[in-house]
Amino acid sequence: MASKLFVLLFTIISCHQLRTIRAESVVKINAENEATSIDDKKAINDFQDRCSSRKCREDETCVLNQDGDVECACIAECEDPKDERLMICTAANHTYTSDCEFYQMQCWCRKNDQRCTRKEALTDTIDYFGQCQNLGVCTEFELEVFPKRMTTWLGEILDALFVRKGLDSKYETLVNEARKMKLSNTEKWWRNAVLWEFCELDRTHDNSVNKEELSRFVRSLKVLEHCIQPFLNHCDTNNDNKISADEWGSCLGLDKDDVDFLKTFCSH
Repeated sequence: MASKLFVLLFTIISCHQLRTIRAESVVKINAENEATSIDDKKAINDFQDRCSSRKCREDETCVLNQDGDVECACIAECEDPKDERLMICTAANHTYTSDCEFYQMQCWCRKNDQRCTRKEALTDTIDYFGQCQNLGVCTEFELEVFPKRMTTWLGEILDALFVRKGLDSKYETLVNEARKMKLSNTEKWWRNAVLWEFCELDRTHDNSVNKEELSRFVRSLKVLEHCIQPFLNHCDTNNDNKISADEWGSCLGLDKDDVDFLKTFCSH
């Protein structure tokens, strides 16, 4: 159990850090390439200002065309992160070395570029991070015990992030209380971790976690926890493709008072 928790923690934290590093590297490379064709700082600032107002798709980047105008173009080059954790498996069961490579392929195919070698990429989606593999079927028993497994590793992850100083300061009270509860063997010592995770997922602060917000969570964990998607589907009792604070609390064993606190705390 301890080793599985460590892998989960390492995956969640490391994937986030490595994706950030990769994204920053791509931006840096693009900026350097553009800078070589611009003579002075004023022109560089002008290019950046014009690009900031240009809304490109996720699979595109802002560049200067031959006429000196800014336009959205397919990502020119993707770095190979050489890390299996940053590979992605799509719904079509195809492995890409990174999400950048996947978005690049989508862009090429959308623009009918000759480099498009997988037309199905146009309608494909990212399923999870990691190399494609047989994840197995979540059994009825596994689904039944999954809430306990999830609350336990959420508690461990929250504690580890606190030690690494990787948490927003607004969670400090929650973490300190959770650590005391764990030391005193309180039955629901993981309670605050469940509150924290919902707040982290609810980026729109509307007391619900929508499909897009859930997908980021699932992608990072699915290769390690094959029951995560069936479990979340089970939590969505009204089948509206999002999980409300009430549904989250009911699924993970929170009391009514906890859910009421959750709604207030996460909405800020």
